[in-house]
Parts: sequence; structure tokens; C-alpha cells
Amino acid sequence: MSELEANKHLKVKAYDYDLLNDSILFYKEGEKYRSSLEFNGIILDFSEDNNLINLEMLDVSEKFHISKSDLINLKHFDATIEINKENIKVSMKLVILKRNQLSDKCLEAITTNSINLPSGTQGIAVTC
Repeated sequence: MSELEANKHLKVKAYDYDLLNDSILFYKEGEKYRSSLEFNGIILDFSEDNNLINLEMLDVSEKFHISKSDLINLKHFDATIEINKENIKVSMKLVILKRNQLSDKCLEAITTNSINLPSGTQGIAVTC
């Protein structure tokens, strides 16, 4: 595959939050793993077709400035991964339920495209 399709969005139903280690993993099963890219405590896993299959984040509560217990009440997660020849930009949004109200928390991270992924936009989303 020479280029990624525009606005490719991965909807997953599976995620794991590890309260003790404050890490979260959004994943899709059944894809063949090819490579990973780790930066700023964010790990992106890609398939042999250069499709995003997993997104893991370490120190989640610290990155989003929320308590670990708030992450137990995760209602929605959405991330957009924009890839160009030079950079990979990840824009993420968590929606948590706190005091019977939904609260949005956003985060952006950028790194160099050191694994030479083809340009395109991909996403990952989960509703709990």
C-alpha cells in the first residue's frame, strides 16, 4: 500500500486500563503486527498494511491532568493520527464521567516519522 486512505478510522470495543501502572491500551485483535513507534509515553502499533492497530499510553492520569480513579469512568476515547513525511501528530480526547457530568480532556503529541509511514490520517475510537 503506497498511501493510507484519508480519514481511516478504527473503532474498537476493547481497551484495558491498568490502575496500578496508570496505563491504558486501546486495541484491535486479528491484525498482523509490523512495528511500533514510542514517544512521550505513547506507543502506536501498526499492522503490515501500515494501519494503526493499537494505541497505548503510559502515565495517562498525569498526561490528562485527572485522577486515576476518574479513568475508571471512561465513557469515550477518540484519537486522530496525522502522518506526513516528516512528522506524526496524535490528537486525543478522553471523555470521563465525573460528578454525574461528562468532562472532556484533550492532549496533543508530535514526533518525527522515523519509521517512514506513508502520509495519511487514521483514527481510533472507543465508546464505553
